[in-house]
Amino acid sequence: MTRKTPPSFFDWNRADDAHHGIAPIFTADEIVTRVEDMAASLTRWFDDEPVAHVVMNGAVMFAADLVRAMSSRGAVMEMDFLTVEKNRREGTRRLIAATNRPVNNRDVLVIDDIFETGRTLKLAREHFLALGASSVTFVALLDKSQGKVDDVRPDFVGFTCPDVFVIGYGMDVAYRYRELPFIGKMGRA
Repeated sequence: MTRKTPPSFFDWNRADDAHHGIAPIFTADEIVTRVEDMAASLTRWFDDEPVAHVVMNGAVMFAADLVRAMSSRGAVMEMDFLTVEKNRREGTRRLIAATNRPVNNRDVLVIDDIFETGRTLKLAREHFLALGASSVTFVALLDKSQGKVDDVRPDFVGFTCPDVFVIGYGMDVAYRYRELPFIGKMGRA
């Protein structure tokens, strides 16, 4: 009897067909390749074990893949989460949940999904430096700043993204589409 191999849930090439109306901007294969490249660079970046902090919720998929890729290269780190409340109307950010992991004299790696205005980066950097972190490295999967932010930049960026609302790979609309293995926009291009 011949055993039939079930399809892998990581069959990225079929995902586009399963989600009609969502136009991919960055394919799953492009994301995997870029995350691997970033992990290689980040693993060389730190001399000691960093404390990784993931900005909830959109960065969860990216962070999981990034830290596993770093781990496969020998990196060891502590990992926790922080939650930032964004008030788009007022253009403000507020830290509403942060770790109690000690960061004094330690390197902190902040992992976020999108860099757009620099407000989250500034808030996280100020928070961890005030707690005594020796350094704060900021990595963002997408840069949507369109070059409008000069005073602060992420240390590492996955992709430069057009100024469109994106979903997939952790990013959502009304809590949907986080599970997509690619990053896309609503409606075909």
